[in-house]
Amino acid sequence: MSQREQVAVTSRIFCLAAILGVALIVRDPTAIQAVVAVLVVGAMSTYVSFATGGTALLTLTAELLVVSLVTGLTYPHTTVLMPYLVVLSVLAGLFRSLPGVLVAIAAQVVGLLLVPLAAEGFDPLGPRAADLAPWILTTVGTGLLGMWARTLGHGRVGGDADAQYESARQLLTQLRSVARRLSAGLDSAGIAAQLMESVHDQLEDRYTAVFVRPSGSILIPLAFRGMGASQVLSPTDPIVERCWSEMQPVQGVVPSGNRDARHRTALPLRVGPRMVGVVFSSCAEPATTNAVEALMREIDAHSLRLETALVFDEIRSLATSDERQRLAREIHDGIAQEVASLGYVVDHLASTTGDEEVADSLRDLRGELSRVVADLRLSIFDLRSDVTPTNGLGSALSDYVRQVGAKSDLTVHLTLDEAPTRLAPTVEGELLRIAQEAVTNARKHASAHNLWVDCWTDPPRARLVVRDDGTGMSAGRDDSYGISIMRERAQRIDATLEIDSGPGPSQRKGTVVQVTVAATSLLSDEGLMTS
Repeated sequence: MSQREQVAVTSRIFCLAAILGVALIVRDPTAIQAVVAVLVVGAMSTYVSFATGGTALLTLTAELLVVSLVTGLTYPHTTVLMPYLVVLSVLAGLFRSLPGVLVAIAAQVVGLLLVPLAAEGFDPLGPRAADLAPWILTTVGTGLLGMWARTLGHGRVGGDADAQYESARQLLTQLRSVARRLSAGLDSAGIAAQLMESVHDQLEDRYTAVFVRPSGSILIPLAFRGMGASQVLSPTDPIVERCWSEMQPVQGVVPSGNRDARHRTALPLRVGPRMVGVVFSSCAEPATTNAVEALMREIDAHSLRLETALVFDEIRSLATSDERQRLAREIHDGIAQEVASLGYVVDHLASTTGDEEVADSLRDLRGELSRVVADLRLSIFDLRSDVTPTNGLGSALSDYVRQVGAKSDLTVHLTLDEAPTRLAPTVEGELLRIAQEAVTNARKHASAHNLWVDCWTDPPRARLVVRDDGTGMSAGRDDSYGISIMRERAQRIDATLEIDSGPGPSQRKGTVVQVTVAATSLLSDEGLMTS
């Protein structure tokens, strides 16, 4: 609801409440009935404006005409309603400018004077006109005042946008301060670990999982607890789906060879009317009603913390994506254009020189410039490639290697084996960046002919292998950070990175880069494995 609509609603409510109070004090039955009728009309007008998203001229005209007729036909008992007509005149000028003011005046003249006087034969025209003229003139003035107030809102171009940015700045500043004071910070995996510990303490379960649903996505694993929990608990389990749809705890028994994991309990992560995710637990015995009720009170408190962390993750991801897009634009509009322009200069020099040796050198330089431009274009594609709620790791990886194969001399072989469920967005993003770095190294430095990219996912586990048939790894330069950056990305998602440079296909030395997420499925019965 806009600020103007808020003004319209509050002014109507205040004026009608005051008029009703006065009518009750006077105890005039006719005045009380008229005020009640106007209350109904005002409520209907407010509802129509709210339903249509704005105050229409037709709605204001109808309300003004009805209130004026009620006042005019019951005059002089209902002069108490005149202040409400003044309020409606202000709103007419505020919402509809001059046409609204003219309509307000016309409606009041018709309702207060013409229709009542026509019904009574125009005999009491003088006294009625003398009594109502000051009020009608007041409505004209207040209508013009509303017009002036309307122009104040248009005087500041971009005022609303500036206010929104100021509000966003204040909120982000508060978020930064609050995040430093929170016990669990804004780490969604850490909050999930606390949540699963609480569930384990209450239910003494064998396995626990936390599934969340990022905006526009499906339920994905955020964390597991218990050795082999990822093989036992799945976000597509019917018990989980029922819990999500009903927003209530759901229990069930699942046929299983493991007696310690037969009884399942799905607990909703609720924040008001919204669902954030589901905590899924597997026990040897069914959970008691009292235990579930006590646990839900604690889970509801965790849910708000978890949603806050997930929102922060999304904001951080959006900021990172925006920065990558900005860098891509900077490279495209800056250095890439300048290098391409240098190529045209070299072409001109090569065509005008009479020295064949100089011409050959210029042609070699032109080839190097073309290679640099091609590398810059691939770098731009690297920056613009990303995983999204609708574009997962497999799709992003396919688009990337297809572009690399088209823009280079490499023959790329891609193998994808993805589960129906997705990895956490953070894991997918880091795996994509590691793959890009490995492919870039093979393309630039390995002199390879073939490149094999194999990706396998079974949340929370995943394995990514990039290998080539190139010359293998050479001694790294002091200013080379590619491998260290890959290791940092792997550590960020608790993955293991292995790099081996040995004999590859076709009896050439090659390099194999392998990233494994959750290699052992879990750390221990009491440990936590996040994805």
